[in-house]
Amino acid sequence: MTGWSPPTLSREQRAGIIVGLLAVVAYSVLIVGQLLLVLFPAAVVVVVYLIWRFVRAVEAIADAQQRRAADSDE
Repeated sequence: MTGWSPPTLSREQRAGIIVGLLAVVAYSVLIVGQLLLVLFPAAVVVVVYLIWRFVRAVEAIADAQQRRAADSDE
């Protein structure tokens, strides 16, 4: 087993995302009066997070392949 673990968001990043989404929820409910308005920003956050996780996973796979290639050359 390697010491690699999946990437995680820092506490500050999670807090920022939550505060941002809560601000959007408050705006959509109190100002505009449409609860469904919050779905688009929430979906954007989820999609960006999934893309970020995918890129980090591909980078980890590439690093592992490079390590294997370097080990086999020795």
